Amino acid sequence: METSMMFSILPILSLLFYLVPLVFIIWFLLAFIKLQKEKNQILRTIAEKIEKL
Repeated sequence: METSMMFSILPILSLLFYLVPLVFIIWFLLAFIKLQKEKNQILRTIAEKIEKL
């Protein structure tokens, strides 16, 4: 009984090994894009202040 249960869990574990890194990569890319947008906004405001001088 326990052996059949282990074999039924293996496909789920193998699926997790593919999904977890994929989800992590997508999260990292979204966080990186958000950070870059914030940096661009800060640089834009600095450039506008410099132009006013």
